[in-house]
Amino acid sequence: MFTPFAFIQTPKVVAGSSFDPDAQAFITAAAITNATQQTAINTLVLGLKADNIWTKMKAIYPVVGGAAANHKYNLKDPRDLDAAFRLVFNGGITHSSTGMLPNGSNGYADTKLIPSTAIADPSSTHFSAYFRTTSNTNPQIGADIIYGTDGDTYADGESQYLIPAGSTTCYYGLNTNNSYNFGLSFTDDATTLGLYVVTRYTANTIKVFKNNTLKTTGTDFNTPGAPYISFYLMGMNQYYPDGPLYNPYYGTRQLAFATIGDGLTDTDASNLYTRIQAFQTSLGRQVW
Repeated sequence: MFTPFAFIQTPKVVAGSSFDPDAQAFITAAAITNATQQTAINTLVLGLKADNIWTKMKAIYPVVGGAAANHKYNLKDPRDLDAAFRLVFNGGITHSSTGMLPNGSNGYADTKLIPSTAIADPSSTHFSAYFRTTSNTNPQIGADIIYGTDGDTYADGESQYLIPAGSTTCYYGLNTNNSYNFGLSFTDDATTLGLYVVTRYTANTIKVFKNNTLKTTGTDFNTPGAPYISFYLMGMNQYYPDGPLYNPYYGTRQLAFATIGDGLTDTDASNLYTRIQAFQTSLGRQVW
């Protein structure tokens, strides 16, 4: 007997079909198959867009998926290309569901992002890093040109760096010209865990936020100059034009998120913390 409903099929639901297109592009490129991770990424993208932060980003590294093949992708441009600022890993790095842990002797990630070309205005830029573990040795993040073209006067010595040194002091600089004449520091808490945001929103002012708290403000009256060497994560790309590589530094803390982009206002920095912390919490790897 003919049954009129025999050929009616239940429509299939495609996972992620309602996701933001940018979130879906990253999920596909990074081969993120875990539903919790997929939802966390989508929520993060929607939040950054709602806060008007998304367009200020050049690179966003969620460090999700558990393996190097997943962790390398830039959420803002998830193509497997140097021009898309996907990470190129070097040396010893342990990849896991909670982040990337460098070995402290030769492990780092090259973003292929050169601040002087990727950032349109050196007076307006930022980077951030979310550390999940602490250590008494110096983790490094950033780019540097140690002595520029003149080893005596530090001319043309542009820098971007964040150095939580030991357990109580943090050194930082962002698009500083004559860099070592403008090395700033502040006393940090004993854990050095969570999100650091270093931002330069005006020509003269640099701020460092940690876990939604303004830690320090520095005033730089030099003309900002962005480094023309690639920005590293978990290490510092130090270049000494008058000689060999100067004192390369390597990280020792687990990194679970990082961003690079245009300058962030105080409100932007606060919103970025809220979004990243919510992302980490949804993955069960928050530390603050």
